[in-house]
Amino acid sequence: MKRCYKIIIVMIAVILVVNYLIINSSIFYRKGITLPFSLHLNKQDIVMVKGEEFRIFVYGINKKVAYSSTNFRVAGVNFNGRVFAYRVGKAFILVKVDKKVLKCRVRVIDINNDKLNLREGDTYRLKIKGMITMPRWRSSNPKVATVSLFGKVKAKTPGSTIITAKIKGKVVKCRINVIQEE
Repeated sequence: MKRCYKIIIVMIAVILVVNYLIINSSIFYRKGITLPFSLHLNKQDIVMVKGEEFRIFVYGINKKVAYSSTNFRVAGVNFNGRVFAYRVGKAFILVKVDKKVLKCRVRVIDINNDKLNLREGDTYRLKIKGMITMPRWRSSNPKVATVSLFGKVKAKTPGSTIITAKIKGKVVKCRINVIQEE
């Protein structure tokens, strides 16, 4: 009976060690292995700010490529692969090479208000349109206005500040002017 417990304990220890090695290695975090001569896009997922442009292209070919968008109102693409972010939402850019279709997801974001006038003591909730993840909020001058983790702006003293939200490397801004209460 004691031997059975020892075997079970050793098996659990081996499983934990293997699990630790897999999770803490680069193999666990790798999204996918792309072979050097296979057809693949330079990006499979793009986050863009409304009005921004991005160039998408196919690696490993010297053939004719056709680009199209599944939602041209959100993101359009021209014949050279330049993607244009028109309005908040999600679209897929389809790239056709011979009989193969490659996809790139495009998510367009924006802020609900890019300029605000507040009185001392007022609060306002800024929101990022088009994203599910939480942004990192920051105030350029916390003495004038502060911003919480959830985008709630509180006006403190007269002046102006810029509130920025950072999401996946993209930055959206809102200019806050705080006026004195009469």
